[in-house]
Amino acid sequence: MKTTLFLLFMMFSSPCLLSQPAERPGAQLRDLNGKLIPFSEVLLPGHPVIVILWKTGNSKCCENLETVQSAWMSELKDKGVNFIAVCEDCSGSWSHVKPIVAGRDWEFEVYIDVNGDFKRSVGVSVIPSTLLYDSQQNLICNHPGWCSGNEELVCEKIISKLENVK
Repeated sequence: MKTTLFLLFMMFSSPCLLSQPAERPGAQLRDLNGKLIPFSEVLLPGHPVIVILWKTGNSKCCENLETVQSAWMSELKDKGVNFIAVCEDCSGSWSHVKPIVAGRDWEFEVYIDVNGDFKRSVGVSVIPSTLLYDSQQNLICNHPGWCSGNEELVCEKIISKLENVK
């Protein structure tokens, strides 16, 4: 429990890997029906968004998605924050992702980074990783690792990061 709280604290209280907003990537993602979509079209103008990069075979990744979904549903969704997940282990066949998503009743959007272009464009090397975009679609936080446990603390830290961006 102490480890979980420490990780949560470090995740959103420590400086993110960015000192200033970054350009959004031009990579394309694949939706669960196989259609390619530019990342810029995934972000909704005027809304902050949490993006989690994950792998299907990593239990910590799925646990991370469940934790953030719980936090998002309880406090962040009503504040206009969007949430998407980008699967990173689908270099060949990606058809196995759709049944995983359907079986878990996830209410957020899931996309597939088929060739790893998105991951490279945002400079992510650790999976899972959490990205936070502000309402102007600028990347304001790139945090490697996962969070689990205290969803209220996760929400507070995300809201704090969003409020600190002018």
